[in-house]
Amino acid sequence: MSGSHDLTSALGALDRKLDALDTMTEVNSFLVSALREHEQELMRMTPQETRDMLRRKAREIYRPDGGSRPNPKALAMLEQTLGNGQSAEIIAFPRRG
Repeated sequence: MSGSHDLTSALGALDRKLDALDTMTEVNSFLVSALREHEQELMRMTPQETRDMLRRKAREIYRPDGGSRPNPKALAMLEQTLGNGQSAEIIAFPRRG
């Protein structure tokens, strides 16, 4: 039975990692698209204006109650990433090891 439990546990961990990777991929795609679509506008904005605009766009897309592509995990990650930091950087994928 232990082998079955270990396999189930390993598959659960893999599912969680894949889910997190899917969310990070979606968020990075959103940020890259926003940077491409609004490049000139963003270059004139302050960092805070940039974060505010990106948060507003993320909410329009990902909010669970009426977004065009509801995704609460992506929205939560973007809200956290665009919080009070100094820049709106692309989220790095986790490294091996």
